[in-house]
Amino acid sequence: MSERPPGLRSLGLRSLGLRSLGLRERAEASVRLRVTAVATLFVLLVTSVGAVVVVVMIGHTVTHSLIDSARQDAAAINAQLARGVAPASASTTGRSDVVVQLVDEGGRVLAANRPSLLDEPARRRVGIDQTERVDGLTDRFTIVAIRAKAPVRARTGVELIVVGRSTEQRDETRAETAGLLALAVPLVSAALAVIVWISIGRALRPVEVMRGEADAITATHLRRRLAVPPGDDEIPRLARTLNEMLDRIDEGQRRQRQFVSDASHELRSPLAVIRQAAEVAVAHPDRVGVRDLADDVLVESLRLEGLVSALLLLARMENDADQPAEEVDVDDVVLSEVQRARAANPEGARIDVSGVGAGRTRGNAVLLAQAFGNLLSNARRHAAAQVAVTLREDGDGVVLQVDDDGNGVPVAERGAVFERFVRLDEARARDEGGAGLGLAIVRSIVDGHGGSVRVLEAPLGGARFEVRLPRAD
Repeated sequence: MSERPPGLRSLGLRSLGLRSLGLRERAEASVRLRVTAVATLFVLLVTSVGAVVVVVMIGHTVTHSLIDSARQDAAAINAQLARGVAPASASTTGRSDVVVQLVDEGGRVLAANRPSLLDEPARRRVGIDQTERVDGLTDRFTIVAIRAKAPVRARTGVELIVVGRSTEQRDETRAETAGLLALAVPLVSAALAVIVWISIGRALRPVEVMRGEADAITATHLRRRLAVPPGDDEIPRLARTLNEMLDRIDEGQRRQRQFVSDASHELRSPLAVIRQAAEVAVAHPDRVGVRDLADDVLVESLRLEGLVSALLLLARMENDADQPAEEVDVDDVVLSEVQRARAANPEGARIDVSGVGAGRTRGNAVLLAQAFGNLLSNARRHAAAQVAVTLREDGDGVVLQVDDDGNGVPVAERGAVFERFVRLDEARARDEGGAGLGLAIVRSIVDGHGGSVRVLEAPLGGARFEVRLPRAD
């Protein structure tokens, strides 16, 4: 079995780097696990913080409720004392979760709702204690102390009314809430983890199907394409993008094969002529002189050299897109190439440069000279007697036109003339048509400078090649 060419050996989606993007089975599980873990940890953190905030707020709310209740109780006792109720009767509540103390100016407890509270006052001044222990009792209390009214102080000697509410209810509420949240938070996080796990799995399932299909696309199956899932979200768009990329790869491979085939044919032709001339000279030395053989070899070697140089130039431009850019006077380049063409072939078609005006662009002057030289050579080769060159600035562009009075280019073939190794029927003769690379080089150079080139009908009756380049600011 023959080995695949190196450039096609890994043309499946392995060569596209998609395996390294996590589309394999293990990578899918890894992405699924990572997303699930991150989402679960985030929700767990947020809900935990929220649970703590809820517990604190409940405790804060219940504490304020106890303070308000204690204040109301103290105000009610103050009102009773003002009506003449005795301190012992006013301090009696009959509730186990409430403490009451009536304290005189010296800090002595005058009356309390429990005998154990007569020894030491819970507070000696006006104020609030949110959580305080009371001697003789196991519970903690929220203590509120208010000053008795002046008539009460004068008649009974009660200076402070101290009321305490047990915090047991608050603590129990807070504990119950914390317990419920401690159970709910992990359950919610676990439920979310399951939902995310299932959702990510369903979302990645079409990707795994695409991966399997892509893995089957190799250099021998370039016509295959990925099935596009329904919808217009990221997955179908990814499938369409990959199919478009495969189309470009397929087209590039097709053009590469065509280029190699055409280049092989074009290189074989001058070599065959040289070999044939040599064989005839060897077989019939009396008929073919050394001068005749040298002339044939020289002509074909020059043709071969030009073909190889053109191929190398095309390859260099394709592999080195970043050419040095500078401001170029296009008119200077044009006039220089016209002078060179006239010197190289004084007997060729007349070149009219009266329409050449000023024009500046940014780019590589050497490559632009190559492009214009190819256009000028093509025009003189097909012209009957005259070539006209015009150059002008038009808006934000520089327009170069090369006209000839030849037979022109048929409309149906105007797009093909810029393809490699394309020669129209009239130019099939090897001494006139060249190798079919000149205009391909023109298009590559112009495209590399951000411009465009097209073929039109010339006022002289032949072909007009129009190049538009961006104007230098």
